[in-house]
Amino acid sequence: MNPGLRLFLPLLLGLLVLAWVLSQFDLALVASSFARAGLGGFLLIVAAGLLAELVLSLGIWPLLPRPMPLWVIAASRQLRDSSADVLPITQLGGVALAARAFVLAGMGVSQAAAAVIADLTAETFAQGLYVLLGVAASLSLLQESQILSPYIDAMLGGALFLSFGAIGFALFQLGGSHWANRMSERLFPARKGSLEIFRDTIHAIYRRRARMALSILLQLAGWIASGLWLWATLHAMGLPTGLWTAIALQALLEGLRSATVFIPASVGIQEAGYAVLAPVFGLTPEIGIAVSLLRRARDLVIAVPVLLAWQAIEARRAAKA
Repeated sequence: MNPGLRLFLPLLLGLLVLAWVLSQFDLALVASSFARAGLGGFLLIVAAGLLAELVLSLGIWPLLPRPMPLWVIAASRQLRDSSADVLPITQLGGVALAARAFVLAGMGVSQAAAAVIADLTAETFAQGLYVLLGVAASLSLLQESQILSPYIDAMLGGALFLSFGAIGFALFQLGGSHWANRMSERLFPARKGSLEIFRDTIHAIYRRRARMALSILLQLAGWIASGLWLWATLHAMGLPTGLWTAIALQALLEGLRSATVFIPASVGIQEAGYAVLAPVFGLTPEIGIAVSLLRRARDLVIAVPVLLAWQAIEARRAAKA
């Protein structure tokens, strides 16, 4: 299949889901819920998002083959997520741009690729733990929900399958790096030297078990910070919610986003997830959609300057070359 078509079809699916979700609920209530945050609340939402992103970016620090400044580490993660959140690419495409940020800062291409793929492995493990945390936190609420209680077995089964699948994938990589080897052949098909550097680097990273464990813990802290972001967002909207509740809701939502990683920017999936899960935690579907739109707005406010700065750096580099 044509690569452009492979990207367009999932995007089209996401847009259809988004249109269906918006057609099912009162958009006036969505708009009023969105407006409840106000300018001051929205600035708080943006600041909380940047803080969560900073915590999440620290996960790659123990895995780097050479020391890098904190601002480079944070910029790499922000470029990765900003591109995946607003550009028509998948989250895996964002990972490639994270490696590019390290290359621009002076790291070798093969080493940068190895670091970000090892980071993705640690993050996958941590995200599996995070979803399990969300399942444990929301189990009693799901059982009490008249709407969702008939589907609790399917929902929990899916969440557990995703969690254990993610953890199993990460353990598989740590044990043999087979997926990383195949990825290296795609990254460096005709560059034997680069291929060998990549493989040596990523195997060396995976052998440092203590550093991998630290990376997983930092990644888990980053995902929990995303739950803190949701807690801050709901407070900014004048909807005080328990911290544990916010973490549980965000964990289940992130699990859903991960399961549909092939849909660019999780278009439609994110909105559907918040709309369905919000009532379980005592919120209306319209509030859930408003939270999703606030997240989209936050992503745009952060991503546009980040992507413009990246393009300016690339243009200046090309001019010098």
